[in-house]
Order: sequence, then C-alpha cells, then structure tokens
Amino acid sequence: MRINLKDKSWSTLVILSTIGLTVMYIETMVAPALPDFINEFDISYNTAPWILTSYLVVAVVMTPIMGSLSDIYGRKRILLAGLVIYAVGTFAAGFATNIYFMLIARAVQGVGIGIFPVAVAIVRNQSTEKRLAFNQGIITSMFATGAVIGLAAGGTIIHYLGWRATFFTILPIVIILIVLVWRFIYDGGDDNGKNTHKHDSKFAVDNRGSQIKFRVDVKGAIVFSIGITSILLIITNVDDKMSLTDWYVVGTLSMIGIVSLYTFYHIENRVQFPLMDLKMVLSNVLLSANILRMMAGLFMFAILNTMPILIRNPKPSGFGESAINAALIIVPFMLAYLIVGLSSGLILSKLGNIRVILVGSVISAVGFATLVLFFHSLVPLLAGLAVLGIGSQMLHQGAININLVSTPKHQTGISFGISNVFYLMGSAIGPTIVGMYMHANQLSINGMPGSYPSSQAYVMIFSTGIALSLLTIIIDIFILNKKKNAYENPS
Repeated sequence: MRINLKDKSWSTLVILSTIGLTVMYIETMVAPALPDFINEFDISYNTAPWILTSYLVVAVVMTPIMGSLSDIYGRKRILLAGLVIYAVGTFAAGFATNIYFMLIARAVQGVGIGIFPVAVAIVRNQSTEKRLAFNQGIITSMFATGAVIGLAAGGTIIHYLGWRATFFTILPIVIILIVLVWRFIYDGGDDNGKNTHKHDSKFAVDNRGSQIKFRVDVKGAIVFSIGITSILLIITNVDDKMSLTDWYVVGTLSMIGIVSLYTFYHIENRVQFPLMDLKMVLSNVLLSANILRMMAGLFMFAILNTMPILIRNPKPSGFGESAINAALIIVPFMLAYLIVGLSSGLILSKLGNIRVILVGSVISAVGFATLVLFFHSLVPLLAGLAVLGIGSQMLHQGAININLVSTPKHQTGISFGISNVFYLMGSAIGPTIVGMYMHANQLSINGMPGSYPSSQAYVMIFSTGIALSLLTIIIDIFILNKKKNAYENPS
C-alpha cells in the first residue's frame, strides 16, 4: 500500500491508534501491582479485581452513550471530552489512599474509555473501502502493542518508583494526545476535512455531529449498569463457605439483576433512540460472534488478574518474584496476542472466519490445559501463556470479522459498538471470577501475615478457562451451521 504522508487521514490514523495504545498501556502497567494494592489497601482477593473491573463496568455503559453523544455533538468534541475525563481519572488514581478512592478514580477512567468506538468511527469515516481493513488492523494491533509495552514498563516503574508512578508518568502522554486531537483531527468526513462521504444510516454522521436530534437513553443506561453490576457482585460474593446472610445478599442481588435486565429489555423496545439495538443484539450469528468476543475479553483480563498474584505471592502460594519479573512472565501471552493480531488479515484470508475461531478455541483450550497441569513450573507456564495468547487472539479476530461481514454496511458502526460492549463485559467478568476462586481457596504460610490463594484456586481458574473454551467450540459449530444453512437456503 502506497502511503502519502500529506494525506491527513494518515495523521488521524496515527493519533487515534496511539490513543488505543496508551489506554491499553495504562491498564496493563498496573496489573503487576495487584499484590501491592491488596497489601496497601488491606483488601481481600475478591475485592482486588474491582480495580480492573470498576472502570470496565462504567465503560460498558458509557460506550453506547459516547456513541450517541458523538452523533449529537460531533465525534471530535466527544473524543476530546472523553480524553480530558480519562486524564482526570488517571491523575486522581495516583493519589488513591484507599480502595474506595481508587474505585471512584477508575470509574472516572471508565467514562473516558467509552471513546474508543468514537475513535474507530472517525477512522472509518476517513477510510476508503480499500484501506478500511488495514486501518482496522492497525488500531486493533495497537491495543496488544500497548499491553506489551505497558507490562514491560509497568513492572519496572512499580519495582523502582511504586505503583503511583505508573499513573503519573503516563499523564503527560495523555495531555499530549489531547493537544494532538484538538489540533490535527478534522471535523469533516474525508481526508481533507470536507464532509463528502455519503451515509446510509441516520446514525452515520461526520465528525461535526448531526442535525438530527438524538436523545441519550439515560433510563436504559442506569438500569443496565445496575443489572451488570449486580451480576458481578453475585460472582464476587459466591463461595463454598457462604453463611445464611451471604445467601440473603446473593439472593437480593439476583433479584435486582433479574428485575433490572428485564426492565432494560422493555425500555429498549419502547424508546426512540435505545442504548442498544436489541434486534441486532439478539440476531443469531451476531449474538454468537459477540459472545465469542466476550470470551476473548474474559480470557485476557482473567490472565492479567491471575498472573501477577501467582508470580509475586510468596512460595508455596506463588513464585515469590518481583514486579519486574511478574510483568516479564506475562509478556509471552501479550506478545503472541500482538503477533497474531498483526497477522490476522493473512490468517483470515487463508483459513476463513469459521476455521479461525474453531482453531482459536481449540488452541485456547490447550493453553488453559497446559496452565492447569504446569502452572507451578516456569518454562511450561510461559509456553502455556504463549499458546493461550495465540488462541484467544485468533478467537477475538475471527469474531470481529464475523461481526463485520454479517452486518449490513449501513449498520456497521452500531454493530461494532454493541460488539465492544460484549467485549468489555467479558473483560469485567474475567477478573471477578478469578477473585471469587482466590477468595474461596486460600492457605496460610509460616512466618507470613495473612493468607494467600492455594494451588486449588489456580486449578479452578484455568479449568474454568478450559470449560469456556469448549463452550466457544460449541458456539463455533452453531455459527458454522447457520452460515451453511444461509448458503444452502438463501432468502
């Protein structure tokens, strides 16, 4: 592909890809510090995952809201607003002195994370059909790149400067990105800043906003957030040593979750501008592909939550290594994720979507099986993480492409936003499941204060990964049959 450096769309791609890289950098660089949060904030292993989960829950809700707001006020304005909010949350997180302060700061960051689909929409708005796949691959790969850099840099920063420095050192970069977006992202729809693209959907607008008067579905957003949070709290509170009071709490949360999601369903069917297009959400192939994306997010963030604790906790609960080594041990997972992401176009063209997700599901199962059997040995652990990184990224890329090819062109933006919500939900559920197992299976170590996750906790975490990988294979077969029937019986 010939690159014209005077083409403003290239600067747009670089800036917006850097946003994705920076966001993932920030999220992975704090992962090696999870044991530090547990000790400093004096929190349990099922509370610690909320440091990752809290911002994801907010991002789940804010993603479609940011999309709607960008249609009203313009994508550039909302992108800038989201980056400013993200900078505020990042700055505040560095001053956290307790878990509640940290969760609030992370929630503020979650508001900012909702801008990612807006950034994708801007890139799509300025991409020709020939460049769309290339641009999409670049943005996706930047997430994995940011994760690799974040792990390597985060472990070093935490080891020498402490976890607070991870937030403060990245803040200048976020501020620079705000300036670059303000200065170089244009409000028009084409490469020269002019709105020359034609759109088929009332939701497809240029970066300046639409003349159509949208209404943000506030009721739907509130009810949906209550429902999702209730589900995550249920997972957090379930273990094999529950008292009568615990069962009462879980029962109450279950009722709140059921009522909230039922109410959300009815709200979305009645409002003019729903938070989510439920017809699209419940479409068989799209729903299946989005569940696969949810699983991919679950796998990634479960690993990011599990490995730092396993590596840094003292023997025999863990390896007793430093934050630097904890980060380095996770790198094979993210490096494999990055390589497969960069090669996804070639892989998809050679194997096809269905084969890619089938192979990815099988490889993921093999990766988790390796971790179940050998998580206590370093070399097999590294190999298992690399295998899992390959499998989960193949699953992720295949699911994204199935979503794109199964969605009418004029609904691609809406469909991608919904798909991103599923991915964020999986990313929030993963750490919550990990925390549940770690809290329920602990041991004491002579001469060490407190208790630590036992080997059984890790066996259960990775065994759940195997079970979910097998579930994705069933979903893959379902999609294959649907595609085959559609081909044999065209409407």
